[in-house]
Amino acid sequence: MNKILILFLSVILLSLFSIFLLNSINNHDIVIKHPGKEISNKKHKKKVNYRPEKVKLSDINNNNNNNNNNNNNNNNNNNNNNNNNNNNNNNNNNNNNNNKNDNNNKVKNNLIDFKKKEISMFGLKCENGGIGFHNSCICPYGFQDEFCETRSKNISSCFDPSYKIEYLYKLDHVDPQSCKSKIGSICCWSKFRSDNKISNSILNYKDLLLKTNGNENNTIEFNSNNDEIKANNSSISNNNNNIYNNHDSIIKSILKSYGPWDDNDKLFFKYIITNNFRKTNYILKYFNPASTLFNFKLNNNNNNNKNKPSTNTKEIPALSLIPSKSRPKLAFVLLIHDIDMPAIKLLFSQIYKVKHYYVIHVDGNFKDRIKLNELKEYVKSLKNQSYKNDIFIPSGYPNNIEILQERFENSWGSISLVYSELASYTRLVDMVLERSKVTGIDEKWSHVINLSINDFPIKPIYKLEQFFSEKSNLQKNFINEDSILKESERYNKSWVECGNRQMVSINFGGVGSTGDENYYLCGLDNGGVEKTIDRNNYKEGSQWHFITFKFAHYLISDFKSISRLFSMKFSYIPDESFFQIAKSESKDKLKDQDWDIDNYRFIPWYNSDKALMVGMDEIKSNFNNTSRYFFTRKVYTSDIKNAIIEKYLKE
Repeated sequence: MNKILILFLSVILLSLFSIFLLNSINNHDIVIKHPGKEISNKKHKKKVNYRPEKVKLSDINNNNNNNNNNNNNNNNNNNNNNNNNNNNNNNNNNNNNNNKNDNNNKVKNNLIDFKKKEISMFGLKCENGGIGFHNSCICPYGFQDEFCETRSKNISSCFDPSYKIEYLYKLDHVDPQSCKSKIGSICCWSKFRSDNKISNSILNYKDLLLKTNGNENNTIEFNSNNDEIKANNSSISNNNNNIYNNHDSIIKSILKSYGPWDDNDKLFFKYIITNNFRKTNYILKYFNPASTLFNFKLNNNNNNNKNKPSTNTKEIPALSLIPSKSRPKLAFVLLIHDIDMPAIKLLFSQIYKVKHYYVIHVDGNFKDRIKLNELKEYVKSLKNQSYKNDIFIPSGYPNNIEILQERFENSWGSISLVYSELASYTRLVDMVLERSKVTGIDEKWSHVINLSINDFPIKPIYKLEQFFSEKSNLQKNFINEDSILKESERYNKSWVECGNRQMVSINFGGVGSTGDENYYLCGLDNGGVEKTIDRNNYKEGSQWHFITFKFAHYLISDFKSISRLFSMKFSYIPDESFFQIAKSESKDKLKDQDWDIDNYRFIPWYNSDKALMVGMDEIKSNFNNTSRYFFTRKVYTSDIKNAIIEKYLKE
């Protein structure tokens, strides 16, 4: 009897389990795994098979939620009878998807990890040079709709202007067709800037900037590298909101004014813009006065840092913008387009010290992963070996040398070269804070020196430290300016990259000539940027310089500097003029800064027939018997570098 009862109960349990299993398969995504294969009965979710004329990002999320709710209700009502429905739905969905999937994919492709990105400039794939701002695209002049994919009918005439390709110097010619895709948007934006006098008005932010930067005695809410600083004075909380609103408005104005935007432009924004800690507005990462920001962060983290000599915040010195009078720490930016490991090792053998800071930017066009990994390993070994041999380095001492991970694709004569250097400054500023948190003292560098792989020191590095520690040089910037002005064509033409990383001028017609057929289509070439620059206050010069921490910080933290930078996006060789122009436009804010037009770098201008190359003749003549130089440019071979080491750098 017991056996019959047990058998009966087993049959009932087996039946119940079978029913449960069938229901689970019908209502859930179950994957049955077999050796070597995988079978899934996952149901096809109903997709949007058409793209509305205007799709709001917020509506996409709501629609997804509604679709999920509807699907769940249908499943609950049809648990026992939905096999046939599933087959029909799958067939219908497949037919619809085959016919209408292109538009749906376009929506999907333009939403690139939108929820995962802090800044929508990188989470939205806006077309035709548009750029993301919060949850929508700011479209270039002449384009409209959600992702700037549609031409505006009322100004369609600026899309197809007549033009010709021009060159300032004799360079390799490019196929005009390689520029054609950029012509329409550049013409429309140039017309927009000319008609609205954007190049003048964008710099007129005096009142807003006073509100934004005038609170030097207060610590402002700030978010950088996941470190949040909250206001230490509740009375300024309302003022903080005004600051955030001001920043957000100014950033939006810049985005609306200086397009079209490419990947290099967007990457630079990633280095200088962040969210406020409430993630409601965009702000400049480095706008807060460096002394206030650093001192607050340093003191705020003091109790959590066991390596610091004291837990008394009053004993920790404030980090100011003024460097130490003793032999100072220096910062170096190495800008290279190719990885030549012997040359890199020779250079660092002469300039590397644990106390200094180094950032290397490798041209984003360089794709050799083997050499990139070789450089990374060298940097790692260089740092580890030096730290191991220095008994004064505390535990947890942060990196003093980095390779910039997110790289700009550089072209000679383009704005990308300036982006690369300024982005390096942001890391050099961050590295000061990281080290100061560990040591508890002011670890600020005095000056930043930019170098190429063909630069080489001709004096020991300690003499450069001594030079910058002199009282007259503590706040002095060494930015070269030539005796004569460069060509106006650098500014009053629109310069773009076409072909093989070649910068060319797009000539839409006579500048300012109302009789020209293209004048009313494209306005002033390059938006009339030359008219916004007072060329009496500066002259172009070399892009190689020594600049102070304070001036470097200004360049990445002030809206006037950043507006000027973007106004020069379509100018030619801006790395030979941006720093000089920024200097001339910053004197009202940097009154304690001094300026020298000598950059203390040797170039054999008389060797034009040898591409200005430095050789043994220069070494024998002690670089024309001039003792003021610290570096020489145009050193291309290891034998010349080793000869310099033997004669000038060994002690």
